[in-house]
Amino acid sequence: MKKRILSAALAAMMATAMLSGCGSSSSTASGTEETVETEGTADTQEEAAETEEGSEESSEYTLESGVLMVGMEIGYPPMEYFDEDGATPIGFDVEVATALAEVLGLELEIVDTAWDGIFAGVTTDKYDCIISSVSYTEERNNNYLLSSPYVANAPVIVVPNDSDIADIMDLEGKSVAVQMETTADYLIQEYIEEGLDTDLRQYEKVINAFDEIKAGRVEAVCTDSVVASYYLGDAASEYKTVWQSEEKEPIVICMKQGNEALYEKINEGMAELFENGTMAELAVKYFGTEDVIEGLAEGFTVE
Repeated sequence: MKKRILSAALAAMMATAMLSGCGSSSSTASGTEETVETEGTADTQEEAAETEEGSEESSEYTLESGVLMVGMEIGYPPMEYFDEDGATPIGFDVEVATALAEVLGLELEIVDTAWDGIFAGVTTDKYDCIISSVSYTEERNNNYLLSSPYVANAPVIVVPNDSDIADIMDLEGKSVAVQMETTADYLIQEYIEEGLDTDLRQYEKVINAFDEIKAGRVEAVCTDSVVASYYLGDAASEYKTVWQSEEKEPIVICMKQGNEALYEKINEGMAELFENGTMAELAVKYFGTEDVIEGLAEGFTVE
């Protein structure tokens, strides 16, 4: 399912085109009107030429000229989720994608995609890039083009306040829920391979993991620090974060290999969002602090 976000500028262009069409049907009513229409047509042709030139440039790095198509799993608040109407994408990543498209001079189209197929989608050209809480890993870096980080993130463990779990090794003999095929999932699997005897429960959506801990069917949840408290909702005061990985897993934008033109444009655009204060504003809005983006602006250098 695709969700398209149209800017006011595009709406205005559509309205202008409609008005121009209406004017053309009656332009021969008088010589004066015909002269005005002729001038208007010349202007329109000039604008069309400029638009075509811009489209040719954008087509060098986007699948659809003038459009940035973004793959996103819309079910990971506060990063990306649907508004109360159940149809409008909102969240931190949504606003980042919107701002990025704007500075690149492109319209934004969000393609809602299940997480387990999201990387295959960018490889097979279903969208230009993924902006959906993608954590940096060496494996992903070897297989895709990853932008400079725009959020500092790390896996954490969430447990009820009365839990005796205080460290990841305390998951021995306990049950822990994760969203499948995420860095949290891979982390717990690594510990299991190293000898940790824990009952790993994998779920398609991270909200399912939190539903399980709230229902008392698992004893812990391992997830990203940027989303840990959100899913607890009104019950947040009944839970605590007891462990956080010392290894940061920064969040990046993912593109397929070979599209260096888009890679450079996205890094340039994100650098501008850091410089003009947009990223700081969004960090405070969604996380209550700029700490999650601290020091990341220096990483935006395009060779």
